[in-house]
Amino acid sequence: MRPRHLLLVVVLVAVPTTAFGQARRTTTTNEPTAKQFEISADGTDLFRALLDRAGIKPVREQDIWNLHQGAEDVIVIVMGTSRHGHHRGGVGIGLSAAQQVTFSGGAAFIATDSPVDLEAFNQGHRAWVSPFRVRCNDKTSVHGVLDTDGSVEWKYDCPYVLPIPPSRVALQDPDNPLTRVFHGNGAELKPLTKVATNSSSYFAMDTFRGLMSQPVAQFPKGCIAYHPDGQFGESVRIDDAVFAVGGYGFGGDQDTTYRFLAMADQSVFINQMLIEPGTQNLELTYRVIEYLQGPDKRKRCLFIENGRVIERFDELRQAFATPKPPLPMPNLGAMQDKLVDLGNKLVGDMQERDVFNKLLMRAFGLPAIVRLLLLLGALYGMWFLLRRMFTARKPTDIPHPPAVAGVPSGPPGVFDRRQKELVRRNNIYEPVRDMVREFFTSLGVHGEQGPKLPTLVISKVVRKPDSLRAAIKDFWKLAYGPPQEVSVNRWRELDVYFERVQIAHADGKWHFVLDATTVS
Repeated sequence: MRPRHLLLVVVLVAVPTTAFGQARRTTTTNEPTAKQFEISADGTDLFRALLDRAGIKPVREQDIWNLHQGAEDVIVIVMGTSRHGHHRGGVGIGLSAAQQVTFSGGAAFIATDSPVDLEAFNQGHRAWVSPFRVRCNDKTSVHGVLDTDGSVEWKYDCPYVLPIPPSRVALQDPDNPLTRVFHGNGAELKPLTKVATNSSSYFAMDTFRGLMSQPVAQFPKGCIAYHPDGQFGESVRIDDAVFAVGGYGFGGDQDTTYRFLAMADQSVFINQMLIEPGTQNLELTYRVIEYLQGPDKRKRCLFIENGRVIERFDELRQAFATPKPPLPMPNLGAMQDKLVDLGNKLVGDMQERDVFNKLLMRAFGLPAIVRLLLLLGALYGMWFLLRRMFTARKPTDIPHPPAVAGVPSGPPGVFDRRQKELVRRNNIYEPVRDMVREFFTSLGVHGEQGPKLPTLVISKVVRKPDSLRAAIKDFWKLAYGPPQEVSVNRWRELDVYFERVQIAHADGKWHFVLDATTVS
């Protein structure tokens, strides 16, 4: 059930936004004509178009490190696998961002059928996405596709998931927002019983804690679990295996409410499944977005698909936007006679008033000495401008070398002249070296050090520890290694990385293990 491409008739991004919980597929004669747009069947273009339709803006990859600022307004969505891999003892950048945001009062949604360790979301208790796949041989519990000859092809790897029965999970809170996702609210939102999976996995959990305290959806009875590679022997029967689990509560500041949801299959939300006839996957997508936005309508989203940050949600909206008509150009041919008549009238008026002769008389009627002074002044002005042009120094937009503690400020003196001389020679190694040394001194490093880096400890939450280690090593060599040339342009590049190294240390992402020789 995974064709390479799909020709979609998309109306979702063109119609006005309707309130969640109401009928969303009702059409009227006033709606715009649907357009055909070819997209990948297993992509998430429609899901992201619905995020855009809800007024949610993407978070860029370069802003991931700043998610702690206003995290209560952020949604983290992680779909598929990670290019960095998920294994016990470590998580990818998407899962790390999901933890950070939810603990700060934001929202997170994880959808993956890859074996992912989620113990950090379950208060350290066992919580895994199983490497096995789910299959159901009961035709009444799986999705069927109508063939061209009128027969039905049953997709046994696409069972429908069902809401968790109230007897299995405590649903006593009438304001529990999780119940709206699969259970509905008993009024305009009905329970979802036709959400089709697609070669899904399931959660292997001993208990439900923390962000994963409430199971909300499960597979029907009679399903079996099998390994796709067949390396674990025969399939085993599973009953009531959990498909979706979540939780909500107060964030770190006890003032904002976090929302978390995880599902064991990302393909529930691919383009093909959202428009598949006879399913409720599209309705589920609306409810998931509503749940993640919360009552305060979160407006920022970090969307990670297969380890890649998606920075645009509006591709479909832009593709279907009506192009603006070009500005009308004036018909100059029809206006030509009027323009000629206007020009002749102006010239005639100036001749009648003798404007040109009067201007000449005013200029040459001056005394000879005045005319001579004006001519000399004009020549001096031209000479002065030419002199300034040919003797001008280098552009003055070169930044000053970095300020170093201990260098007195005030009237220009020997230090100011020294810095200007360094800039003129395009080598600002000395002030850069002193500034980097000052930073390492603030960390407890004292005295003259060699080019060898002290013992460095980098936190596991750092996405690219090797890059951070290399940057710290380079700045250490710059501070305590042999002299080297640092041009102004080179400092412009280093300044950005130096600031990131400082911020990472302030956030507790790395530190030195200092010995007696280092601090002496």
